[in-house]
Amino acid sequence: MRQVYFAVIFLMSSAVSAEPWIKTDEFWLRADIEQLASIGIIKSPITTWPLMWAPIIKDLSSTKLAEVPNAYKSAYLRVLKRGRHETRLGKVNKSIRASLMSDETQLFRSFGDKSRNKSELSTQSDGMGQHYAWNVEVTFAPNSIDDDDKHFDGSYLAGVIGNWVIAGGYIEKWWGPSWNSSLILSNNARPVPGILLQRNYSDPFETPILSWVGPWTMNAFVGQLNDSRTISDAKLLGMSLTFKPLESIEVGFRRTAQWGGDGRPEDFNSLIDMLIGLDNCDEGDLSCSDNSREPGNQLAGIDLLWQAHLGPLSNIYMQMIGEDEAGYFPTKKSFIYGLSLRTFIDELPLTINIEASDTKVDGDGNIEGQPFTGYNVLYEHSIYNHGYRFNRRSIGSSFDNDSTNVSVTGIYQTDKYGKFKLAISNSKLNRDANNLSEPGGHSLVADKIDFNSLKLLWVLDNSDYGQVELGFAYRDKDIKSKLGSFDSVSYGLNWVYSF
Repeated sequence: MRQVYFAVIFLMSSAVSAEPWIKTDEFWLRADIEQLASIGIIKSPITTWPLMWAPIIKDLSSTKLAEVPNAYKSAYLRVLKRGRHETRLGKVNKSIRASLMSDETQLFRSFGDKSRNKSELSTQSDGMGQHYAWNVEVTFAPNSIDDDDKHFDGSYLAGVIGNWVIAGGYIEKWWGPSWNSSLILSNNARPVPGILLQRNYSDPFETPILSWVGPWTMNAFVGQLNDSRTISDAKLLGMSLTFKPLESIEVGFRRTAQWGGDGRPEDFNSLIDMLIGLDNCDEGDLSCSDNSREPGNQLAGIDLLWQAHLGPLSNIYMQMIGEDEAGYFPTKKSFIYGLSLRTFIDELPLTINIEASDTKVDGDGNIEGQPFTGYNVLYEHSIYNHGYRFNRRSIGSSFDNDSTNVSVTGIYQTDKYGKFKLAISNSKLNRDANNLSEPGGHSLVADKIDFNSLKLLWVLDNSDYGQVELGFAYRDKDIKSKLGSFDSVSYGLNWVYSF
């Protein structure tokens, strides 16, 4: 009977793509990976997305099925089968996706979200060779909220050089252990076109002096902010280092910067000043009365994930991102805190995630004796007036600045009845009811708003008709936003068929 049970799991898998990494729209796959990491089966870092398949498959292949606790065997088999399928060579795969929503767009985007507009139709084709991978993805979105009715988000061409993957294209990223949003880099804004460099396997250093770092990975990118901006053609740069000095502890150092663009310095000296953090007007040979040499706008911080696995407590995590710098350390900081609890229903894991974020910054102001509220700071900049945003969306938190969000999310996967997600949250947006003048300011609302919401998602995979995803959302008030009007009740349908 058990052999039949596991065979059903294999047949129910809907994955047919071939890619070197796991993308930010893989909510359920991430849930499986976090379960396996929390019990020590996956030992590589898991908080930088896209997440490379190579170390995941290596960790799973080094574990025998008999060594996996019974409650996690289905997750182990799903991830292992998916990983082997995704990394097969010489196979061209295709898929089509159609989505419909009652709202014009999504108010918030969180990890795993696929669609962005009221109606979308996407086609995808991908494949892998020994030293390369590619994906061509075209999405048609009539009456898109950003007036781009056809785009190529998700498309890329990648090559492998030693233990490094270099890729160019429209690659969505997510940095940090949080689920609702990341303070520094999330899927909220559309992917910035650019070049990505990422370590493939996360093997530890062999030298004794660095072996304490444990499994580690590095990710760096440079992108072009090609939307309509006051500083056109500005660059977005980023670097991330994550490592596991202990099997249960993962540490991530993150840094991004807006640099260059029309009329801004893009020479080598400006780049070096930006890289070493010499970008405040009162530092070095810079002058606050003349910002013509000021190199850029930076965010930097740290995140921590403790895979506790203490009774029902599975994970504890936090992220801290600073908008400014003093003494080479982040200042004017915002935070995310979260934890995951795990129990079992019908011998299958139920994960309950509790997460809180606050995008008002703490710390001191720049002007001595002047009160500092912490509002209208995060994601804003005096030179890059659009701030840390792209195509009308925050590149970091989905809630933009001066906002809080507290959510409780239940995640449950079955092999017979599908996958279920239930989220209850409270959101307080733009709490000071004030904004910087256009083109800066909160990207969602001009005034403050406080509301509660409930979201339910049901997903069913079938080898004959693909994956069907049904969503329902209720808010305790209608919402008027810069992106449009949102009724108290909304719903959505997403269908993916692969061949």
